Amino acid sequence: MLSVNLNISPPWSYGVAYDIMMALGGSDKTMIVGGAIRDWLSDIPVKDIDFATKLSPEEAMIILVNADFNVKPIGIDHGTIAVYKNNKTYEITSLRKDILTDGRHAKVIFGGSWEEDAYRRDFTFNALYADEFGTVIDPTGLGFQDLENKIVRFIGKPEKRIKEDYIRILRYFRFLSLFSENIDNNSMDSCIKQIKNLNIISGERVLIELDKIFLQKKSKIIIDLLVSKDVMNFIYSPALLDNFSLNSNIINKLLTIIKKTDNRPFYSFILYTSFIIGSLRQKEINISKIILSVAKRFKLSNQDKFLLIRNVNWIQEKEIISKNLVIKLWLDNGEVFVSDFKDILSIKKFRISKDLLLTFNNPPPKFPISGKDLKKIGLKEGKKIGLILNIVRDWWINNDCIGEYKDCIEAVKRELKKL
Repeated sequence: MLSVNLNISPPWSYGVAYDIMMALGGSDKTMIVGGAIRDWLSDIPVKDIDFATKLSPEEAMIILVNADFNVKPIGIDHGTIAVYKNNKTYEITSLRKDILTDGRHAKVIFGGSWEEDAYRRDFTFNALYADEFGTVIDPTGLGFQDLENKIVRFIGKPEKRIKEDYIRILRYFRFLSLFSENIDNNSMDSCIKQIKNLNIISGERVLIELDKIFLQKKSKIIIDLLVSKDVMNFIYSPALLDNFSLNSNIINKLLTIIKKTDNRPFYSFILYTSFIIGSLRQKEINISKIILSVAKRFKLSNQDKFLLIRNVNWIQEKEIISKNLVIKLWLDNGEVFVSDFKDILSIKKFRISKDLLLTFNNPPPKFPISGKDLKKIGLKEGKKIGLILNIVRDWWINNDCIGEYKDCIEAVKRELKKL
């Protein structure tokens, strides 16, 4: 087992991470593991700090609760608990051995050594462990080397690692976006041979990995690989889609927009899928049926399903793109919808006139009247109020939103005379 002291203070040598490690017995019992070390050694900002511990999940929870940490069991069957502090999550997983796997789930027993824990992990550079001072141990003997050479390599036999959990195929491609200089052909070939099994992985787990892929700096390279290697077909299967090729310019613009949506879970997937579906010809295929199949495959929430339908309609220009449409978006849905619409038009290379651009960038005044105002002049609650309000609001919008309260009430009275 390789051990290296870099004489550089890691980001877990102080603060909450340090306090957690000390509470759990220091590096004799608990060490930092995986992505935090990989990113630290690669000069990538460390976002998440995870721990491996020789303590059982129950022991670790009792110790941390007694130390006044906010602790939750987030995957207790697999030995994982989490500490929540300062809007950050710190995951602690007990050393374990996988005794039975089926490509989706694993039955585990807790215990073992750092070496045994390392050899159940996916990639060599994810099986590095560190103490509070930055001394790193490399049980496989390959983690440092592969990190230095920027190689994504499975631990042991790739096919065996993949069959333990097929989501590792997508994790492999995600890490390729960071380390694509030297591709390990054995790892790549094994992923491609097993891609048919991606369709047994739950949509929720696939979405989490896809979200991370879309947000990587070199995501274009990976998306192109996923399409060319036919991985996308098996990611979406059994959704009714079989063509994931988008124009290179559209992909580039799409991924640029996606980078600013990193605070919106799964919107990157929604946006990409919208353009895949939106590029299909309505006459050739039932778009609604495809959207339903995607929603079912990925168990999309009602809100995400709505956003997918909304985007496809915008892409296919189901409504006339006009100043009035943008004003209605401002009034009915607010800034996020307006920004989303502008993004989609930008990706489509739709020429936005100066007049339309002003409408995008400047919210209109608030519509001066409401249902309460109509009740005050004698209308009874019901469908009639909604109908009149919509007619008068359209009149108000068509007049550049310059009518005030009195003008709108007069317009209401004119409409009532017509009924």
